[in-house]
Amino acid sequence: MAKKKEEEVVEEGAEGKKSKKGLFIIIIIVVLLLGGGGFGAYWFLLRTPPLTAEEIAEIEAAKQPEPVILPVFALKPFVVNLADKKSRRYLKVTMKLELSTEELLEEVDKRRAQLRDVVLTLLSSKTAVEVGTLEGKFLLRQDIIKRVNVNLLTGQVTKVYWEEFVVQ
Repeated sequence: MAKKKEEEVVEEGAEGKKSKKGLFIIIIIVVLLLGGGGFGAYWFLLRTPPLTAEEIAEIEAAKQPEPVILPVFALKPFVVNLADKKSRRYLKVTMKLELSTEELLEEVDKRRAQLRDVVLTLLSSKTAVEVGTLEGKFLLRQDIIKRVNVNLLTGQVTKVYWEEFVVQ
C-alpha cells in the first residue's frame, strides 16, 4: 500500500508540473496574441500615413504669414552741395519712403515741405567721404528715418529706398 501511495504522489506531482507548464504556455500564447492584435489595430486603424512632399509644402506655406506691401511715398530729387571744405562736391539723390500705414500717406503729402527741409539739411551736412561708402549710405538711411519720424504723428517711415544716388 505504501508503494501505491508513493506512486500516486509521484503521478500527481508529474501531472501538477505538466499542468503548470501547459498553463504557462497558454498564458504566453494569449499575451502574444493580444500584443499582436493591439499592434495590428494600431498599424491599420490609428497610425497616420507619412506626409507627401505636396502636403509638407502646403503646411509650410500656411505657417508663413502673407507678405504685407506697405505704401511708398516718392520725394522729388535732391541736389545739394556736400560739406567738403577743399572742393565743391555735389550729391544728387532720389528716394522713396516706405510708410507704416496708408493713413500716413496723407500726412506726408501735407508735410512734404517740412520733410524735404529736414532731408536737405541732413544731406548738405555730409561729406563725400561719409556718403561714398556702403556703410555711409546705410547710416544716412537711418538718420533720414530718425529725423523724418520726429515730424510724423500718424505713423512712421519704416525704410528709405534710393532710386538715384550720385556723388560728383
